[in-house]
Amino acid sequence: MVMIEGTKQKEETYGKIVAAWDDAKTGQTITIVQPNDMGGRSLEKTLMALFPDATSDSRNKARYITLTKSDYIHEKTKEILIEWRRYNELTFVDTIGFYSMPGIFGWDKVDKGSMILCDHLDKLKGIVADFGCGYGYLSHFSLAKFEEIEQLYAIDIDPKAVAATRKNIVNSRAKIIEGDCTKIIPDLPQCDVIIMNPPFHNGSSEDKKLGQDFIKTASHHLKKSGVLFMVANAHLPYEKILKSEFPILEKLFEGHGFKIFKTSFVPVTK
Repeated sequence: MVMIEGTKQKEETYGKIVAAWDDAKTGQTITIVQPNDMGGRSLEKTLMALFPDATSDSRNKARYITLTKSDYIHEKTKEILIEWRRYNELTFVDTIGFYSMPGIFGWDKVDKGSMILCDHLDKLKGIVADFGCGYGYLSHFSLAKFEEIEQLYAIDIDPKAVAATRKNIVNSRAKIIEGDCTKIIPDLPQCDVIIMNPPFHNGSSEDKKLGQDFIKTASHHLKKSGVLFMVANAHLPYEKILKSEFPILEKLFEGHGFKIFKTSFVPVTK
């Protein structure tokens, strides 16, 4: 049998299901666990309609839907599975103008916080790092706008995000690496600027520690003359950790549900 843990992104969950279905042998079972508050009831309805022999159970505030691999499925189900297979591949998303795929944060949209951060980036030059780069929106914008960037490191822990960024950014000044931005990143040089829109969810739960660890890592990797630009949702209490890591903290903007911070160790020359 195969056990699948569903995610907040229904398209990512669909991709996992079809990958398991394609890999399973006839008679093997596939059980999908989907919390009710992450679309469990909706997924149950969809799968029970596509697979008439499917069974479902409800417990622990989740749905447990079990499929049994069969060589014979309805033509409509075959069509749906063909559609779902594309969720396991990088695809050019017309609405955002980038290659992306389910599983990447905000995979089919431009994050509003990132857009607001771009409006406040200033004088990026030298060695720059984009922590938690996703499909590469901030990195792409920065390279296009700031010619004085000598090298930009786009870093993400998700191999899907790294693959997408490599597809989206073809630039000799970009170095795209898989890395965990909650920890010291091997081989990353001291940076002149770090930009970031850190995650704050671990699965379905809010996890402020992710952003806090991003801030600590940024402090470690910045030169003493370096600058951090960061966007965060307005309700997230990052001011205390920012003040503890950086002597100089400036709030550049607050509105539309977001805060933009600029920090440094020493006063920045205007």
